[in-house]
Amino acid sequence: MNRVKRIRPGSVARWLWLGAVVLVVVLPVYVTVVTALLPRSDVAAGRLLPVPGRLTLDNVRFALDAAPLARQYLVSVAVTVGQAGAQLVTAALAAYALVFPRWRGRGIVFGLVLATLAFPGESLVIPNFELVTGLGLRDTLLGVVIPYLAAGYAVFLLRQAFLALPRETWEAARLDGCGDLRALLHVVLPMARPQLVTAAMWCALSAWNGYFWPLLITDSPQRRTIQVGLAQLVVDQATSPAVIYAGTLLVLLPTLLLVLFGQRFLVRGLASRVTT
Repeated sequence: MNRVKRIRPGSVARWLWLGAVVLVVVLPVYVTVVTALLPRSDVAAGRLLPVPGRLTLDNVRFALDAAPLARQYLVSVAVTVGQAGAQLVTAALAAYALVFPRWRGRGIVFGLVLATLAFPGESLVIPNFELVTGLGLRDTLLGVVIPYLAAGYAVFLLRQAFLALPRETWEAARLDGCGDLRALLHVVLPMARPQLVTAAMWCALSAWNGYFWPLLITDSPQRRTIQVGLAQLVVDQATSPAVIYAGTLLVLLPTLLLVLFGQRFLVRGLASRVTT
């Protein structure tokens, strides 16, 4: 006689809760994608939940013609690659110096790195604006990137990852004649690959979603990022929600692809043991 597995009320409540969370996360993405691809006449019908029917790319093409989104897209990609790459390099070097070499005062230095996380970004806007303007980099790509060449959270994340690595492996590499840079590139970073990918995703998403600083430091639309261009598109196309959704889809697509393709590393990086 087959035994019927008893369903516990706690399991049912847990699945219902997870289903509600998934619905809250997925529903806005669904509405954005479907509305962006529907004809404007169907969107004007004002349905609460859009139903996929005849899909078209006309809204996307109109959004690209209504604002220089294609150019701003390239600017955002360049900003994301430059800013995230610089933050990863500085974070890896700083985390290595804070973990493996023995030197006096590294605990104090790490405390100062953590202290930078307590300062809101808005409090640094004026000093950064004066610095970038004084260097003659206003309304340039470098002016957007230069205040964010390092990030305290990325240093913290990689330091915790390096602390969880066996120190004996690093010591063996040093005894074999590896210098600090070679030990970092060929020994430490390969062992901390999941956390490195997690830090890279965090840096890339932060750079891609930046809005206030690119808006402040740039003047011409061609040198602004896609986030700023989307805000201007919302103002210009206030009476055409389908076009606004199409612009939102263009901004949302890279983040979705980044999370989907990096999900395996992201879960491994966040689930790894944190050592203090």
